Amino acid sequence: MRMSAQQKTGRDVDIVICMDLSSSSNGLVDHLRNHIWDYWYFFSNCNPQPNYRIAVVTYARFSYGKQNGYSRVIKDLSTDFEKLSALLFKIPSRIEKGDQYVGAALNTCLKKISWSKSPDAVKMIFLVGNGDVTTGGQDIDLVMDKIVAQNIIVNTVYCTVPGEKKAIRGWQKIAEKGHGKISTISIRNRYFDRLNGFDLTRFRALNRKFNTTYLPYGQEGKLRLKRVQDEDNHVYITNTEGYRFRSLYKISDDYQKKNSSWDLVDLYYKNPVDFMKVDRKTMNDSCRKMTNEQLKSYIIYKKYERRKLSAMIAEMVINKGLKDKEDGKVVEKNMPTLDIVTMQIIRDILKQDSCECSLP
Repeated sequence: MRMSAQQKTGRDVDIVICMDLSSSSNGLVDHLRNHIWDYWYFFSNCNPQPNYRIAVVTYARFSYGKQNGYSRVIKDLSTDFEKLSALLFKIPSRIEKGDQYVGAALNTCLKKISWSKSPDAVKMIFLVGNGDVTTGGQDIDLVMDKIVAQNIIVNTVYCTVPGEKKAIRGWQKIAEKGHGKISTISIRNRYFDRLNGFDLTRFRALNRKFNTTYLPYGQEGKLRLKRVQDEDNHVYITNTEGYRFRSLYKISDDYQKKNSSWDLVDLYYKNPVDFMKVDRKTMNDSCRKMTNEQLKSYIIYKKYERRKLSAMIAEMVINKGLKDKEDGKVVEKNMPTLDIVTMQIIRDILKQDSCECSLP
């Protein structure tokens, strides 16, 4: 289990997940946001680790406006999984009706995403949804020609709908033209976590204690800490396995010492005297009243407490993995859910570059 930050490999990997949010795909956004931390865990355990970024584009919501082809970039390419998760949980998962302008959605992916300029980059789109791909007036072939010209692979994930058989051919043609693969999923499919005796109550208590080691300051401090707590709660309720992956993210080099703009402990790591320059009015009540020496001691205490809790969190996850292996509970996921089929395709593409990845 690797918890280090991304290592430069010289190869960029850009992935855009483009999702249909019309009524026939109700619940699809739940598949992604409930498993967003699975993607982080997947990439963090690739060897070597690619320089990956993920973006999300959604379409078929009237609120996005016809002038935009009813499509919108939710989050441009980045590795900020926490912000992406927060944005995804703001999207209502169910709606009565929406127009699926697939061509316009693909055009949004092409023109409004900050694709890597590297000639060696691996770039791919996962077009997810169902229905007739020709609606909306956009010439699919023309859009696909432009996408392929940019060396972007287009994979399609077709969400099966009872009685709808002819439409899938359009999704197959897009994948063929985009040099990608087509997969089919049912939105009703769910992956269930196997706790196998794992003490989830203790694990959650450790995670909550870990959050108390953050000492927010500045205009964003309290909001950023609230986001940390909110995303913990979101994934805990929806996917306990993802909750473990998120906890590993929080103690990894991808997140640790990266929050000096709002956390006094990370600010101390950056420069041990900078905390004295911070406006005390923007700190929490206990820190606000301390002298500089008291505050310094408190920050150092929280720093070491964070290290201790990080080790305890990691130990619980490692021990679960060992127990699962001993009990024969370690099996590769193969359910046709959005996270699994997309990661399978990513794994196969990266394998061509001698990058070994395994599913969470």
